[in-house]
Amino acid sequence: MIDAEKAKEAADTAVILKNDFLNTANWRREKAIAHPEDNRNHEAVRYLEHLAETVGDVDPDLLLAFADLFGDLSDPEVLQEQLRVVGFQSWPESAEQFCKEFIAMRRGLPPQLAP
Repeated sequence: MIDAEKAKEAADTAVILKNDFLNTANWRREKAIAHPEDNRNHEAVRYLEHLAETVGDVDPDLLLAFADLFGDLSDPEVLQEQLRVVGFQSWPESAEQFCKEFIAMRRGLPPQLAP
């Protein structure tokens, strides 16, 4: 169980993560307009919107672990790179799986050993 301060941090992280998924989906929409022949952009938009819808299902402890790692990043572009490959090189089934894969990547672990 987490205290009120940690619960607020987890909730704030969830909002940020959801916005990141939606902003990346919008970026992919622009790419789809610029490159209508590449259907992967449309697929990536659907993936990213689905991930945004599942943020509320992510365990708060996992959100806190994700936030801790993100807070330690010297280059926030690392997360943006991970978001941009959704639907191209990465196909997480949920926001929780995305967080687990990001944590594993940042810790140098294979995805199957993610928390």
